[in-house]
Amino acid sequence: MRCLWYVAILAIGVAQGQQRQPGQGVNFYSKDKEIALGEQLALEYRKNTTPLDNAAVSDYVKRVGANLATQFPGWTCRIETIREDQGGATYEPKSFPGGVVFVSVDLIAAARNEAEFAGMVAHAMAHVAARHWTREATRNELAQTAMPTTAASMPDRSVGLTAPIQVLAFQRAEEAEADYWAVKAMAAAGYDPAGLASYLGRVQPAPAGNVSRVFATLPPPDRRVAAILAEIRELPAGAYDAGDEFARVQAEVKAPVAASASIKK
Repeated sequence: MRCLWYVAILAIGVAQGQQRQPGQGVNFYSKDKEIALGEQLALEYRKNTTPLDNAAVSDYVKRVGANLATQFPGWTCRIETIREDQGGATYEPKSFPGGVVFVSVDLIAAARNEAEFAGMVAHAMAHVAARHWTREATRNELAQTAMPTTAASMPDRSVGLTAPIQVLAFQRAEEAEADYWAVKAMAAAGYDPAGLASYLGRVQPAPAGNVSRVFATLPPPDRRVAAILAEIRELPAGAYDAGDEFARVQAEVKAPVAASASIKK
């Protein structure tokens, strides 16, 4: 019964988020408290990263971020470009409550065009606008009230097999919700939202077997891509900029890697 109650709360949260605006739903954290929390978490994360020392690339990433940020009013996303990727197999930017977003050069190198790159940045911003960190922390506190043996804490979105199945199910739902809002933001900002589907479909590994699927923190890539494409079909037809500058920026990122490989030979 307690598990059913918990799943019901999670399902309501996602439904409310998609029917209204991102970030709606029960949340014990004020916006100011959420921003302060994000700054603290970002400070700790920053200690294990190296800033990218390339003004041209960093400026480009910030411009893409600024274009997308206009689609998420109420939040000021601050983009920082770093050399290491700590976002997992999909090279996803790391976002924190309140709007700090770290973009790794690995994402720039892996994307095939600007639309793919912008799609993952939009996805990270959607997590911020949807307030996934603090909404999940609020649900943890509610669950602790119903189940005293459950520890309430800030969510760890990479816990995998150590997390209850209900929590993992909701994390997958949050990823789908972030995809949903990213598609809308991309189209409105002039980026082809199909880029998000093509990147995820190519880069995200499929779970190996039913057990891996149940304990995955990401939705299966085939279903994820299908859901994104379905949302795109609901959008009005639009013309999107190809983003010719991305190729130059990507070359800037890949050049040091190629030079390093040449030296090792």
